[in-house]
Amino acid sequence: MNTVEEAYCRLAAYVLGFIDGRQWECAGCHMQIFQKMASGSQWFIYNGGREEKGGFERNPSALWEGLDAAIYLRDDLLEKDGSRIWGVFFTLYPDGRFNVEYDYNKPDDYEESDSLGKR
Repeated sequence: MNTVEEAYCRLAAYVLGFIDGRQWECAGCHMQIFQKMASGSQWFIYNGGREEKGGFERNPSALWEGLDAAIYLRDDLLEKDGSRIWGVFFTLYPDGRFNVEYDYNKPDDYEESDSLGKR
């Protein structure tokens, strides 16, 4: 991965990999970023219902590439302005629009020392 734009594309692919062909109106993920790993949760909305299960059967690599994208975004921001993010909220819409929000707050229950920058 070489650019923030590429990371955003991989987050979109992560969300689409989760949707896995199901109908949707809005979808997204929340990536938590730790020192050496990231974890993700995902969801989509359709007809007023929220689904958080399933997905990635047809494109399991989208899962790992999305997690790598979150770590890339953390490292890129840290390098560019010294800010350490602990999470990424990514929301995708069927017309291709998306929204990205960064979480700069260290989780209260995170105890491992972090040598990656500001806390």
